[in-house]
Amino acid sequence: MPIVPIRIDVPPTGIEVTGDGTSPTDEEMAEEMAARQEFLDRVSPTLASLPSRPPRRAGNVTRVELLGTDVWSKMNHYLLLVSVDIGDPDLDPASLLPSGSDFSVIGSYAPLESWPNDSAEN
Repeated sequence: MPIVPIRIDVPPTGIEVTGDGTSPTDEEMAEEMAARQEFLDRVSPTLASLPSRPPRRAGNVTRVELLGTDVWSKMNHYLLLVSVDIGDPDLDPASLLPSGSDFSVIGSYAPLESWPNDSAEN
């Protein structure tokens, strides 16, 4: 089952603007978490609905995973992983993202190998 990774960068806020996240204050951390929650509140309803769309000839989404960095000064960077049966998931990230965001569909990748190998006997 192919996975379509999409890199997402939303406009920076707070300490993301300065890039100095080595010793954020409680206020700065709260601001970063609020910005992340605002982003999640914006995209979650659409992303959560993708696997339950009616079946189509291709591009049926089976799983969606959103990854985010855990570095305070880089919390505006995300990786969206969309698993599809075949083809394109027919998703328009631009319609989901805040103004000024940047995204790129990295491609479509199928699993080759994983470690540890779940089928290997111990």
